[in-house]
Amino acid sequence: MTRLAAIGVLLVACCSAVDAYVFLNDRWSDGSIVMHLQLGSSGTLMDGRPSWNASAEDALASWNSIVDRVKFRVVRDSSAPIGDNNGYNNVFFSSGIYAQSFGTTTLAVTTNWYRVSTGRRTEADVIFNTAFSWNSYDGSLRRTPSGATLADLHRVALHEFGHVLGLNHPDQGGQYVAAIMNSSVSSIDSLQIDDASGAAALYGGAGNSGGGGGSPLIAPGAPSDLTAAASGATVSLAWRAPTTGGPPTAYVIEAGSAPGLSNLGNFSTGGTTTSFASSGIGAGSYYIRVKAANAAGTSAASNESLLTVSAGGCAGAPGAPSGFLTSVNGSTVTLRWNEAAGNPTTYLVEAGSAPGLSNLASSDLGSPATSFVASGVGRGTYYVRLRGRNGCGTGPVSNETVLVVQ
Repeated sequence: MTRLAAIGVLLVACCSAVDAYVFLNDRWSDGSIVMHLQLGSSGTLMDGRPSWNASAEDALASWNSIVDRVKFRVVRDSSAPIGDNNGYNNVFFSSGIYAQSFGTTTLAVTTNWYRVSTGRRTEADVIFNTAFSWNSYDGSLRRTPSGATLADLHRVALHEFGHVLGLNHPDQGGQYVAAIMNSSVSSIDSLQIDDASGAAALYGGAGNSGGGGGSPLIAPGAPSDLTAAASGATVSLAWRAPTTGGPPTAYVIEAGSAPGLSNLGNFSTGGTTTSFASSGIGAGSYYIRVKAANAAGTSAASNESLLTVSAGGCAGAPGAPSGFLTSVNGSTVTLRWNEAAGNPTTYLVEAGSAPGLSNLASSDLGSPATSFVASGVGRGTYYVRLRGRNGCGTGPVSNETVLVVQ
């Protein structure tokens, strides 16, 4: 077998142009491409996803929604051995590319092994560079407190998994189009028409407009900023429409008795309105998420909101938490505080690059516990605050602390 040079975001590679998209010189045989996700734990990320692996898995699902003859299959939290040309498609963080070094501006690379006799791929590893600070978020590129680019694992994973399929950089092949597959990371955070058309040209699927001039349909991105409130037995939900992917035609509401479950409710709203209300809801605690859907597929879940419905309702939002403290051990951060008055059912953590801002994080912890631990936090200075939340609303902010991760 032969290995091609590793390729990735901000790397230069040789390529040949076909229409607007650009291919590598080999592709997979039809069937499953098994990816071993080995990115480790992260704590809840900016876009609400619970881990690095969950963010990467969503990126794989985006490609799956537009190709037919191959499909990515996932081994979550895989314990497969990591190695070059070892028969496994490893996805992991590292400070190097096996025996090679990353370029100083290279966020990630994809390796490529193929069989000379058939021209078919046999292995592709995706390696993310630990020299950068990482999170997972939508929209424009963000900065760390030190002013460096905060790398978004989700959009970089979309790019690298495009290399796994066999797509190359259109901008380095003389094509100038909007594409996640361009060689430099940008504010494009989802698959574009050119990306979908290229993948479908390789493997068939919904992404190929077939020369008829139509735009390929892509599954929506995840909704955001879900809030839930209860007044007696009446529940009201509101959220923001996705800013990425294809346009939604409906939303799916999921409710469970524990985080991530949908055992209490799973139904479509049947429309594109970004709010929902229902009465006669029984007393209890509900973990609620919203997904966007269209004919191409269903998005990842929004942030999860914990809603408590009590027989007597609530008198008002909680008071401010007190005694908010933070501590750091390497890249692991611990938060502790005193319970807010007013029976909070969950707490909201806000973090910014300056006092009073929440541009770095705004996460619902989904629990009334008075401590929280996050690992894999990027280097920088964070201004952190806390608010209590219950079915009647979100309360005032706690004291603010300055957290420095080195």
